[in-house]
Amino acid sequence: MKVRAAIRRMKPYAPPLEGRDPASRLLLDFNESIVPPGPAVSMALRRFIEEGRLQVYPEYGRFVEKLAGFHELEPAQLILTNGSDQGIDIVLRALLEPGQSIVLPEPTFAMYHQVAGTLEARLVSPAYGEDMSYPLQAVRETLGSADRTGIRLLVVVNPNNPTGTEIDLADLEGLLSDFPGVAILVDEAYAEFTGHTVLPWIGRFENLAVLRTFSKAFAMPSLRLGFVAASAVFIGELNKIRGPYDVNMMAVAAAEAQIDFPEDWQAYVREVMDISKPRVEAFLVERGVNFYPGAANFLLVRPRDLAGTMAYLKENGILVRPQKTPIGDTFRLSIGPLPVMERLMEVYGRYLEQAAGDGAARRSDGRR
Repeated sequence: MKVRAAIRRMKPYAPPLEGRDPASRLLLDFNESIVPPGPAVSMALRRFIEEGRLQVYPEYGRFVEKLAGFHELEPAQLILTNGSDQGIDIVLRALLEPGQSIVLPEPTFAMYHQVAGTLEARLVSPAYGEDMSYPLQAVRETLGSADRTGIRLLVVVNPNNPTGTEIDLADLEGLLSDFPGVAILVDEAYAEFTGHTVLPWIGRFENLAVLRTFSKAFAMPSLRLGFVAASAVFIGELNKIRGPYDVNMMAVAAAEAQIDFPEDWQAYVREVMDISKPRVEAFLVERGVNFYPGAANFLLVRPRDLAGTMAYLKENGILVRPQKTPIGDTFRLSIGPLPVMERLMEVYGRYLEQAAGDGAARRSDGRR
């Protein structure tokens, strides 16, 4: 069976999913919630099963109305998706013809490459700064260049994964205002951790679409639920692409409970951002480990010995996520509740002490 040449040239997006048992390992590699969702979610899932609805096709109307109210939007401005990955897929499919360009600052979430490759779209990728700052000037120059006619879409992952970079909302507003002919997709997968969002701007900018997920703060990645928010006209176009039953009702039932009873996930966010993350940052500073703090529930860490650090952490049951070029000397560290991070700091601290001792011994040998 012969597939398209564009597909043959691609490599699969294959994150290291095997061996990730939360009962035996501390999973600090995928920016998941370290703890499961609260009891309201479990109750909602059990109730859905007991009501005998598994054999019935999904219906989304009630939940979309509730979700729209939660975010102070209109139901017609939302479309549910099978995780934010499907949101990326349908937005790019709606906007991009083969050979047209997507402006995507790098490094960033690999799924954008995957979808752009299937569409034979061209990637224009300004680089984040050495300090992982957003390349605003390069983006503006690209969008304003003489050959900008082929540019259909700018993606702003805010805050960015894996750098943690957050673009200033005033700068983002300027991009939306100054380039009305370019669609701008703002990926807000981590917005619950920052408290910053452009969802209220949906009614102001026809060129704005916002991507959200229930996989991060809401602790539901296995259920695969997200949504796209945009003008009602654009959402109507996306409804032509997403299948009528692509989102499963177990995910909807769980998400409805998360909206009705937000106390658990909100408490988790506060602990991660206000208590755990500052403690881990202080630990790294005290031990001279370089990192980029970012704005979300993770850190991009640049250790002195990447391979040795990761091997030691894995031997002690802790998984972190190594990065690829151009930041292949870093790993991404998810932040969880304080007891979990105290375990991480104890293990990592032990490794750093051993490494320092080995280094001192080698220096001593060299002086003899």
